[in-house]
Parts: sequence; C-alpha cells; structure tokens
Amino acid sequence: MTFLRSCVFALAAGVLALAADNPNLSGVWKADLDKSTFPGRGPKPSNYLVIIEQGGPVVKETIGLYNQFGEQRTYLTFNPRAKQILNWFHGLPMRSTMAWNDGVLTIDSKIAGQHPETVHETYTLSPDGNTLTIETDTTGEHGEQKQTAVLTKQPDEAGEPLRKPEITAGEKFKNVQVLKTMPASAFIDTMRNFTMSLGQNCEFCHVEHDFASDDKMEKKTARKMITMTQTANDQTFGGKTEVRCYTCHRGAKEPVSIPE
Repeated sequence: MTFLRSCVFALAAGVLALAADNPNLSGVWKADLDKSTFPGRGPKPSNYLVIIEQGGPVVKETIGLYNQFGEQRTYLTFNPRAKQILNWFHGLPMRSTMAWNDGVLTIDSKIAGQHPETVHETYTLSPDGNTLTIETDTTGEHGEQKQTAVLTKQPDEAGEPLRKPEITAGEKFKNVQVLKTMPASAFIDTMRNFTMSLGQNCEFCHVEHDFASDDKMEKKTARKMITMTQTANDQTFGGKTEVRCYTCHRGAKEPVSIPE
C-alpha cells in the first residue's frame, strides 16, 4: 500500500510539474480578423471572442462567434485526467486527446455524426504572451480545411458578452414550445443532434424555408419525443441527460427496439 501511495503521489507530482512548465493560456482573446482565416461555406465572422481558463492540465474554452445570424457559443473542456475527453461540438459528440509539445498545446479530435470529421489543433502563445495562434486542420466530407485564428489578449472586461446569459430559443426563434428556455446556441446544436440521431436532414421534421410551421406530423411527434426523454432524465437520472434520441434511434428514422 505504501508503494502504491508513493507511485500515485509521484504521478500527481509529475502532472503538476508538467503543467507548471507549459505556458498559461488563460485570458480573454479576440481574433484579429485581418490576420485570421476562417474558411468554409458559411458567413465570415464579424467578431470572434474566446475565454480560456487553464488550471493545471485542464483547459476550458468559451467561444463566441458573431456573424449576420447573431451569436454562436461553444463550451469545451479538455481534461487529460478524465477517462475520456468528451465534448459536444455543435451538437455532435467529439472525443479528444491532448498533449503539450515544447510549449505548444496540441488537441486531436474525432467528431461523430452522419459526416464524421477529424480535427487537429495547435495553440501557440507568443513569447510576450499577448498573441495566441490557434491553427485548425479539419478533414471530413468536404476534404481538408485549414483555419488560422490569430488572437490578441484583451482586458478581462472584454469577456463580459460571453459571461452574460445568452438569449433563449423562445426569444430568438418562432413557435418554440418545449425547448423555449434553452440558450439559442444550444437549441441549434440540439437540432443538429437530432439530425445525427435519426440520420435525416432538417426537412424531415420542418417545412423547407418555414421552420416555424407545424404542418408536418413529424414535428409534432418530435415534440412528444422530446418531452418523453426529458421526463425520463428528470425522473430517473436526476436531470442528467442520459436518454437521448440516439439512445433508441441509433442513426435510423425508426427507433430500434428489436435486435437484428
């Protein structure tokens, strides 16, 4: 027992020493849009804010992307001590590994879904600590895409927009009935999760170009199913989200209740 305890202490000391040798990325960061590149088919951001909280080996990120459609928030936690590093990236499960190499943080991720992606990211802090460069290499359905976010350090108060409660889905979107108190960004992510879980596109439940319409029976059924899973999670799992659409559908339009 004494030997085991010594090994545990030695391992913990090694982790702390490793964390101490690496730069601290904590702070409020804003993208220099003239120096950054944001490829892709969507609109380019008009603002891009990141709050990083680094405690030992654990790195937490709150990302705010702003464009013509408003604000999109993303919350990520990378904890190498966890059994697995699992985040929900735009409603899709993302499993990651992380490592420090010569002061550069590297995060490699795999995102599941109808169109899986692999993501390779590096975080490099300038010697003066005022510029953080995040390079992202994503490979998926549309081939390889590279993004470079050149972020400059901001005073702490610059992060207030990301600390304030986000507008709710009920306030931003029309005819939201069962998820109206959910933050708007989380609502959109939840819709993406539904498409992954059923292997369908948005028009499976929604009328094309009129998402507020209740003309489709599938949308009415979806509301009942959302209420059903919420009740199961509240009454059985203390409010923790353990039952999801994917629990039964597994990427199929009809739920799978009988083994093949």
